[in-house]
Amino acid sequence: MLKPDGMPQSPRLHFRLPELSDAAFYQSLMSDPDYIRFIADRGITDLDAARAYIDERVLPGFDENEGVGLWIVEEKDSHAPVGLCGLVVRDGLEMPDLGYAFHKDYRGKGYALEAAEAVVGFARSKLGLSQLCAITHPENARSSALLMKIGFQPNGQKSLPKIEGIADYFVAEL
Repeated sequence: MLKPDGMPQSPRLHFRLPELSDAAFYQSLMSDPDYIRFIADRGITDLDAARAYIDERVLPGFDENEGVGLWIVEEKDSHAPVGLCGLVVRDGLEMPDLGYAFHKDYRGKGYALEAAEAVVGFARSKLGLSQLCAITHPENARSSALLMKIGFQPNGQKSLPKIEGIADYFVAEL
C-alpha cells in the first residue's frame, strides 16, 4: 500500500529513519510530562528502555508498514533531533494517521507545522494517498489547531485499540 520513495522534505528540517543511537532523544522526549499526558506513557525511563523501544517497536514498525512510521525530524543546520513526525498505521483506523511529537526545547518554533505539512505533501505526491486522518487527546488544543491549520477537519471521536480513552478524530482530503 505505502512503499515510500525517499523522505519528506521541508526548508528547515531533515527527515530520517530512527537509529539505536537516538535513544537519549527518545528518552528525553517520551519522559516529558506533556508527551505522557497527550500521547502515551511508554515507560521510557532510561537509555536501555529507549534502545529496546526503538529496536523492538519502532524499527520493526517501519518494516511492517512498508517503510513508513514516525521519522526522526532534525534541524538541517544543526542536525539536532527536534521531534518525530510521519505516518502511523493503526488498528481501528481505515487510513494512515499523521502523527507527530516535538521535544519541549523545540516547541513554538513552527517545526511541528512545517514537518506536518511536509508529511502531508509526501503522502499525497509520493504515496498517492487521497486521505489522511489524525488523532489527538481531547485536551490538546495546540495539536487540534495545527491539524485544522493544515486542512484537517474534525470528524468526531474514536476509541482505538491500544490507546487509553477517547481521541478526537480528524480527516483531511489530500
